Amino acid sequence: MLQLAEDEAIAVEFFNFISPIQGIYFTEQCLPPIIGLDNSLPHDTSLLRCILAEELGHHFTTVGYYIPREFYNYSDRLHISKIEYKAMRWAAEYLVPENNLLDVIGSGLYEPWEIAEHFTITEEFATFRMRLFGANKI
Repeated sequence: MLQLAEDEAIAVEFFNFISPIQGIYFTEQCLPPIIGLDNSLPHDTSLLRCILAEELGHHFTTVGYYIPREFYNYSDRLHISKIEYKAMRWAAEYLVPENNLLDVIGSGLYEPWEIAEHFTITEEFATFRMRLFGANKI
């Protein structure tokens, strides 16, 4: 993923964020984009992969400038939720491509923790990806 960020001219830097923020994607006209990741993430490879992939997802799916803030209206919250979902979906499909997921399920691994361990992602992320996979089959 770091190579993908480099190919896209995205700087990846580590910062001390205040919880619950673990990552952020920022871009502004005339400036190169940057992904900020929390300094705690290198100690948790699975979480680091998920957060970095989601922030890359913002690069590939988000148009405009939308950073959640403490006070905003219902319409803003809905728009931000859609933006976050698109980025998360991109990340899930990037880290766990459908054909790889099918191979893993075919080999007998189907519990979220097993999927998470196989792909080096969090269990929550594995659950999200499996839901996407199920939704694609409906």
